[in-house]
Amino acid sequence: MTIREAKPERGERREFLKTVALGTAALGASLAGREILSASIGRAQAATDKRLKMAFIQFLPHTVPAAWSKGIEDVLSKQGNIDYQLLDGQAKVEVQISLMDTQINDGATVIFLQPVDSVKAKRAGIPVITLNIDAVEDHAAHVEMSHYAGAMDIAKTMGAAMGGKGKVAIINAPPGIIIRDQRTNGFVDGLKKYYPDIQIAADQPADWDRKKAQDVFTTIFAAHPEVTGVFGVNDSMALGVVDVAKQKGILNKLVIFGDDGEKDALDSIEAGELSGTQYTDVYQQGRFAAAAAVVLATGGVDASSFRAKGHLLIPYIIATKSTVGQIQPNQRW
Repeated sequence: MTIREAKPERGERREFLKTVALGTAALGASLAGREILSASIGRAQAATDKRLKMAFIQFLPHTVPAAWSKGIEDVLSKQGNIDYQLLDGQAKVEVQISLMDTQINDGATVIFLQPVDSVKAKRAGIPVITLNIDAVEDHAAHVEMSHYAGAMDIAKTMGAAMGGKGKVAIINAPPGIIIRDQRTNGFVDGLKKYYPDIQIAADQPADWDRKKAQDVFTTIFAAHPEVTGVFGVNDSMALGVVDVAKQKGILNKLVIFGDDGEKDALDSIEAGELSGTQYTDVYQQGRFAAAAAVVLATGGVDASSFRAKGHLLIPYIIATKSTVGQIQPNQRW
């Protein structure tokens, strides 16, 4: 995941997560301030001729939320009765709260939002769909990249490229983010399963950032020049490692993998620089979330109809020099 975490005060953070919970639950419901009314989605939006308002409030601009938004818009634009907009949260809690309140007061039918942390999103009678970061309470559906299994496959492919031995470094995300844990655990478990002779020499955060990853890997390599493999938990950090390796003239000595599958990473693989990445069609992830939202909003489906949460993992491939050509230009984000 490539979204950075803001550092709000504890009280401010609780209020933000509360607002997120209310906002993501507002499928066809009206709110006055923070109070959700009891009108169900069936009564509010069963008439399909009524114009619906939907918005995606991104945490900050980046290739991943931009691709989600394009996928969402691909579906919503074809419905004929939905007004959609992408809004910038500027990585600030207070900005996201303000945008959320504005959308609620303007009568939004659905608000798409990926919070930094899991939130309590259960609201009786109102279906809720989470995107990439799951909520801790019962809800209708969750659409997610395959973080853990994909990272296991990265370890398998990367280990084979290293000849089944050597030392690796992990350029990681900050602690406390569930995607970081899923990807790190998948990679570590994959090495244990497939290549137990490969050791992890270092594991340091670079905050999802390419420039910071350059500095972090420079420090790691000075302390561990024996490292021959690097896993960047997202593509931006992996490409930061590529930058350093090119500068030091050691690119041919390193196996470097990222995760996400953004266009810059695919271009780097084709150029013979980055060794590989897990590619997910993020456009498709947005389309699935939007399609589910449209069906629920126009069909009047009550949350009590769901006996268990639906969990959809988006298919992926491990993109390397030999497989990256499978990804078509219109699938690259």
